[in-house]
Amino acid sequence: MKQTQVKYDTPPQPRQIRLDTTTVCNAECYSCHRYYTKRQGEMPFKLIEQIVEDVSHWNPPLEEIIPVNYGEFFLRKDWFDILNLISESLPRTQIVTPTNGVALTTEKILELVTIPNVKVINFSINAFFDDTYENFTGITANQLHKIPEKIQLIKTERPDMDIRISMVFDPIYQTDLERDYFKSYWSQLGSVWILPAASNGRNGKQPINPVIVPCRSLFSDFVIGYDGKLSSCCFDAGFNLDLGYYSGDLKKDWMSKEFIELRKIHNNHQRETIPMCRECTFG
Repeated sequence: MKQTQVKYDTPPQPRQIRLDTTTVCNAECYSCHRYYTKRQGEMPFKLIEQIVEDVSHWNPPLEEIIPVNYGEFFLRKDWFDILNLISESLPRTQIVTPTNGVALTTEKILELVTIPNVKVINFSINAFFDDTYENFTGITANQLHKIPEKIQLIKTERPDMDIRISMVFDPIYQTDLERDYFKSYWSQLGSVWILPAASNGRNGKQPINPVIVPCRSLFSDFVIGYDGKLSSCCFDAGFNLDLGYYSGDLKKDWMSKEFIELRKIHNNHQRETIPMCRECTFG
């Protein structure tokens, strides 16, 4: 199949919403696009309430919501209130919670498992060896060794929950041997996800061959920044795409002229005209 044959239809609403509830994180992972932005902030609870209330009227209901974009969600003091609000207002929407696991204490786990539609928790671990883990994340390896016990507690309390353990893999970060050890060990505790280290503008990671296929994220994902700024890009941590601000009606925003034009450019295989999209390896 040729790249120019790939096109996507725009659904009437996104499949997934990501709320940029906090930009704060206790890790400094090599692969994270937080390195490339100065945006720092926390989404006000009132804005979260407004968004959730808006989405609660959708029919069909939103498929999936993620309560964080690039930060560590469990560092927010009101994390439970946010999840409880989402659960009560969007009972048919799956909640996916990414975390590096460090801030997820026993007490927090016992609260987390009471939220019925938290269906997936993803532990972003990214390394098998202690020294790789410390270098990659900036977190001491003793925290890594605590994660299996935390996973076991979740499995005991919520056997229905999908536990994922992920590695952002790139040979400049980890060896193939480390990747294989990672898969072998963590597959005993959950579903292992090896994610290619796609990049948006990272030095040394620009595509050699032009990427002209449209980005599928633009047709399925919606990201709302802590200040209401909008994006639909996996890697736009700085919200550099000029796609406006939340109007109070996400369905209307999803079909705004800015988003329609961006999708049109991608479907016409002209993404190279957008600097951010030209440098991106994701499609």
